[in-house]
Amino acid sequence: MLLKEYLTDNCENEQLAIIINNLADAAILISKTIKTINKISQSEVNKKSINVDGDLQKPLDIKSDEIIIDYLKKSPVAGYASEEQEGFIDFKNNNEFIVFADPLDGSSNIDVNVSIGTIFSIMPKNNLLLDKAFTQSGAKQKSSGFFVYGPQTTFFLTLGKGTLLFALDENIEMFVIINDEVSIPKSTSEFAINAAYKRYWNSPTAKYIQDCQDGEEGLRKKNFGMRWVGSLVADASRILIRGGVFLYPSDARTKYKNGRLRLTYEANPIAFLIEQAGGKAINGIDDILAVPVKNIHQRSPLVFGSSDEVIIYGKHCKNL
Repeated sequence: MLLKEYLTDNCENEQLAIIINNLADAAILISKTIKTINKISQSEVNKKSINVDGDLQKPLDIKSDEIIIDYLKKSPVAGYASEEQEGFIDFKNNNEFIVFADPLDGSSNIDVNVSIGTIFSIMPKNNLLLDKAFTQSGAKQKSSGFFVYGPQTTFFLTLGKGTLLFALDENIEMFVIINDEVSIPKSTSEFAINAAYKRYWNSPTAKYIQDCQDGEEGLRKKNFGMRWVGSLVADASRILIRGGVFLYPSDARTKYKNGRLRLTYEANPIAFLIEQAGGKAINGIDDILAVPVKNIHQRSPLVFGSSDEVIIYGKHCKNL
């Protein structure tokens, strides 16, 4: 079944369906744009600037954001907030929905051909002024998803009724369902964390990871393997397909004392997908979707994946 057909049959709000279809079309164009990177000079590919949040920004980050904006202008969307924009964009209309996006997650991996992607979240305005609408908690999401630009272009989507996986059929340039019931195993023997920052970890994170690394001889009586891509969409894709637990905690570095990932356009949409697939997502103590939003670029710790492991990690945090 095609994405358009699925939305016609299963999306109760026509405006929401239009937005998702248009975001899918934007992703197809972004995917094509990434594949033409070999036609761009290496100096242009590696050119860097700094975005509003202080992160390195490449030309494809900016181009991807521009593509999404162009497609949202054709959509029933009231406003748009992005990693690449300092504030939200007001489309100056009375439409019902707002959109958050990370236009090109993992773009630091472009030069080494690691999977990268686009993450989005869609919320209703709920009759709020735009500045207030953009500070609603993740629990208000009506849909979220992410596209992965890898060996295949894939698309994970939720409408709040489970999580689905689509793949791009390049012959017809349309997304086709390949799994209509994505389900994360409750238990796992894989964790994903950037171990290079071990010296900065808080004590619950250090204890949890040490217990995993101690394996069969330790308290857990179980061997674990470590996976880390360094691309949120790639790590989330693996966990949605085969399970695992992803950890990006807050740490002792000044910039990341409140976490590294952004709540509104990274943590919230991923958490919605994970929970709809039977997993869990927390900031250590609280469910991600319940965390109050103060601003669109707010950072948050993020731990998600197989529910048994997320619960165990959460217990470490609560016992601090």
